[in-house]
Amino acid sequence: MNARPLRFAASVLLLALAALPLAAADIQIVPSDGPGVGFNDPAAETPVGGNTGTTLGAQRLIVFQEAARIWGGLLPSNVTIKVDSSFQALDCDANSAVLGSAGATTVHANFAFAPVVDTWYNKAEADKLSGTSLGAKSASIGARFNSELGKTGCLTNTFFYLGLDNNHGSNINLLSVVLHEFGHGLGFQSAANSTGKFTGSGTNQFPGVFDRFLFDATAGKTWDQMASDADRLASSTNTGNLQWNGPRGAVYTNAYMSKRPRLLVSAPAAAVGIYVVGSADFGPPLSSQNVSGQIVAGLSDLATDGCNAITSNVSGSIALIDRGTCNFTVKVKNAQNAGAIAVIIVDNVPQGVAGMSGTDPTITIPSVRVTKADGTKLHANLPASASLGLDSAQYAGADASGRLLMYSPNPYESGSSVSHWDTTASPNLLMEPNISSDLGSTVDATLAAFQDIGWFLGSTAIPTTYVLPSSAHAPGANGAFYTTDLTIMNTGTFDSTFTLKFLGHDQDGTSGADVVRTLAAGHTVTFTDVLGSLFGVGSAGGYGAIRIKADTSALKIVSQTSTPPPSGIGTFGQAVPAQTADDFVTPAFPRALLGLRQDAAFRTNAVVANATESEAHVDLTLISESGAPLGSTGIDLQPLEMRQIGAVVTALGAPAGTSNAVLVVSTPTGGARIATYAAIIDQKTQDPRTILGNVLGAFATGVSSTYLLPSSAHAGGQNGAFFSTDLTVSNQGTTDATITFKFLGHDQDGQNGPEAVRTLAAGKSATYTDVLGSLFGVSSGFGAIRISADTTALKIVSQTSTPPPSGVGTFGQAVPALGPSDFVTSFAPRWLVGLRQDGSFRTNAVIANATDQAAHVELTLKSENGETLGTGSADLQPYEMRQIGTVVMALGAPDGTANATLQVSTTTPGARIATYAAIIDQKTQDPRTILP
Repeated sequence: MNARPLRFAASVLLLALAALPLAAADIQIVPSDGPGVGFNDPAAETPVGGNTGTTLGAQRLIVFQEAARIWGGLLPSNVTIKVDSSFQALDCDANSAVLGSAGATTVHANFAFAPVVDTWYNKAEADKLSGTSLGAKSASIGARFNSELGKTGCLTNTFFYLGLDNNHGSNINLLSVVLHEFGHGLGFQSAANSTGKFTGSGTNQFPGVFDRFLFDATAGKTWDQMASDADRLASSTNTGNLQWNGPRGAVYTNAYMSKRPRLLVSAPAAAVGIYVVGSADFGPPLSSQNVSGQIVAGLSDLATDGCNAITSNVSGSIALIDRGTCNFTVKVKNAQNAGAIAVIIVDNVPQGVAGMSGTDPTITIPSVRVTKADGTKLHANLPASASLGLDSAQYAGADASGRLLMYSPNPYESGSSVSHWDTTASPNLLMEPNISSDLGSTVDATLAAFQDIGWFLGSTAIPTTYVLPSSAHAPGANGAFYTTDLTIMNTGTFDSTFTLKFLGHDQDGTSGADVVRTLAAGHTVTFTDVLGSLFGVGSAGGYGAIRIKADTSALKIVSQTSTPPPSGIGTFGQAVPAQTADDFVTPAFPRALLGLRQDAAFRTNAVVANATESEAHVDLTLISESGAPLGSTGIDLQPLEMRQIGAVVTALGAPAGTSNAVLVVSTPTGGARIATYAAIIDQKTQDPRTILGNVLGAFATGVSSTYLLPSSAHAGGQNGAFFSTDLTVSNQGTTDATITFKFLGHDQDGQNGPEAVRTLAAGKSATYTDVLGSLFGVSSGFGAIRISADTTALKIVSQTSTPPPSGVGTFGQAVPALGPSDFVTSFAPRWLVGLRQDGSFRTNAVIANATDQAAHVELTLKSENGETLGTGSADLQPYEMRQIGTVVMALGAPDGTANATLQVSTTTPGARIATYAAIIDQKTQDPRTILP
C-alpha cells in the first residue's frame, strides 16, 4: 500500500488564529547519535533546496534546526526546549515504514500556575506555563527517525528529501516529518493508552490536557468526563464520532478546510442517500461541479479488485472497485484506461471513512473511498445513478458543527489512533497519521489545537505585543501636514492595561517614551493626534512606529493618518492597523507588497519596523510584473527601529515609470519579527493608500482556493465623483494559475454573475485597470468579485479611486481580497473599529456572502463605553454583496457618534462572510479602509 504510517508518540498542539504573544521559544536540537552515524554520518552530499550542508549528517541537522526554528517562532516560552534526537533503524518493509517517533520525555501535573488541576501536561508546555524547567531531565522531547529509509526492504528507493524548499518530488519531505514529530512532543498527545487507561496510578491517574478536548459525539462526553477506561476504549474506535472540542480548532475548520466530499445516490430506491467518502491524494480533487453517471462494477475478468486491466464496460461510468491486493493508484489508473469517469473504492475492513494515499500524476479522474458497509449496499444495487461532488454544508475532516475529527479507525491502530487528525481532512493536515505529498513547512491546525490546550496561557493574562508601523505629527510633500489618530478597542471580558512606546524612526527605539493606559472591557478609546496628545511631539514634528504591549490578545487597534488637501477643506488619508505576531515578517514567512509604482502620478513609500529588542536584518527585493528582479537591498535594523524607504521603487534601482511592482520583505534573522506596509501616494493630492503585506511561504499544490473582493466599482458617487477599481493579482507560486473572476454585483443572488477566465504565469503579476469595465464590460455598477483559482499562491489587492472635485490627481483606498482566515463565521465574529458619523465623516459598511448558500448576518453597533447603540440583521442570498450606507445612523445611533465599533456575526453553519468599512470624509469624499 502507498500509505506510509508515521506512528508518532502522541502529543497535542493548538493553533492561534488570534494574536499570539511575541516571545519566541528557543528550541535546541541535541543529537545523541554515535560517531559516524545519524547526525554524524560523514557521507558526502551536495547542498540541496536551501540546505547548505555538505555531509548527510550535517544536512539532517539543518533540517531539524529549521523545524525547531519554525516551531520556536510560533510558540511562546521563556524556558529552553531541548530535543534529544537520533536516527535509528525503525520498523519498515518494502511498502511501508515508520518514518519517525517522538514524544515528551516527562509529563507533569499540579505544578505552579498549572491552568487545570489534576491534568498531565507535556514537559515543554508545563515548563512554559510554570516558567521553569520541571523534572530531572533536561530534554523536553525525545525523537528518533528512520535511518534505513530508501534502502532495500525499507520503502525501497524512497528516501528522505533533505531540502528546505518542499521540492521533494516522489521522496518524503523530512522537514514535514520532523515538524509532525515535534508536534507530538510539544503536546499533540493523549495520556491514555490503547486500553483507555490514563497515565499514572491511584490518586495520581489523570487525563492529559489533550484528553479534555477529545469529545465523543455518541456519548456526549469528553474523555476526562467518561467513567471508565472501557468507555474511552470504545470511543477510540468510534469512527467519525471522536472529535476535537476546542474552539480554536473549530475556527480553523471554518477558515481553512475544504468542503466535505460526498457521494449522492438518486436511484435505485434501496441505495438512495448521501454517502460520506474519503478523498484521494492523487488525481483531481472533487469540486462543486459534480461528476454524474451510473455506478457499475469494475471487473478484471471476474476479479473485483481492479488490479488488472478492467474488462467490464465502465466507459462513461463510475467504476466500483474493491480494495485489496494492489495500490489504490493502480486500480484507478486501470479504470481510467477503460474509460471510467470516476472511481469508488470499497473498503475491505469494517472501519470508518478513510482517505487514499499515493502518487500518480497521470491520473486525471477523481476517486473516493467508501466504507465496507456502504460498498456492500452499492454492490447489491447496481447499476446506481449517482453524482460525486462536495457537500456545501460540511467541511472535510469535520462534523456538522465544525469540530475536527480525530483518527479513530476500527480496529484500533497502535501508534496512530486518537492522537492524530482524521485522514478525511482536506487539505491534508500535518498531524494526520500518514505522510501526504502536499504537506509543506506549515503547522496548520496543530497550532489551533495548541491554543486550545493552553500553550498561550500564562500565570496571568495572555501578554501580546502590537506594533503600529507608522504614525505622524509632521509635514509632508507639497504643504501636507500629517497627524495620526489611534483607536483601541478592548474586545475581552477583563480590563486591560497596556503600555504605548513611541519608537521614532531611524534609531534604536528601546529608549522611546512610555505611556501607560487602562481600558475597560468592551470599551473603545481614540487618542486624537496620538503623537501630540500622548507623547508631546511639537511643531518641529516627528514620525515613527508605536509599540503597544498589553496584558491581553483581545485588543483591536487601528490608526488613521490624515492631512488637509491642497484646498484646506476636509482631509485626505489612510487607515493602518496595528500588527501582531500573525502579521509580522518572520524567517519562515516573508511578505509581499503588491501593486507598487513610481511615476508622474504616484510614488510609493515602504515601511519596515523591528518589533523586537534585538537587531534584525531585513532584505527587500523588488520584482516586476513579469517576474524579473528590479532591484534589492538589505537593511540592518536596530532594536525597535522603524525605517521608511521613500520612493522605494526607484530607491531599489528600478526606473521611474515602473508600475505593478511587487516588493518582497524577508528576514534571515532567527527570532526576528518585522512589521511592514507600503503607502502608494498620489503625487498631486498627496493622498495615500495602504498596502498591507501578503504572507508568503509554502503553498499547497493541487488545491484550489477562493478569495472575495468585497467591493469594486465603475460608478458615480457624491459631488461628481466617479469611482473605478484596479485589481492587482500576483502569482507567487511555482506553477501557472488559472483564475476565474466572477462579478457578483450587489443586492442580488450573485451566482449568475458574468465570469472571465485568465491564466497567470508563475512568478508574474497582472493589474486589471478598471476591472469592472475591462473584464466584465460594466458601464455602471458596483459589487463584490469572487476570484477562484487552482492554486493557493495568489496575492490580491484592489485600489478604488476617483478624481477629486478639482479634477487634479486622485484620492481613494486600497482593499485586499479576503480569504478563508478573514471571513466572519459562526465561530468567529469580526469587529470594525473606530466608526463615526458626524459633520466631518460618515461610514459605509460592506457585507458579502462568500458561499453559494443563503446566510444570516447580525450587526451590533457599540459605543466607546461598550453600550449597544443599535442592531440590525441581513439575510444574504448566495454570493450577495450588500453595502449599508451611513451604517452608524442606519443602525439607530445619532448623528455625532464617534469611536463606535461594529460587530459582524453570523449564526448560519458553514457561512463565510467578508466585511469591511470605509470611513469617508464628508468634504473630500476620501475613503479609508477599516478591515476586520
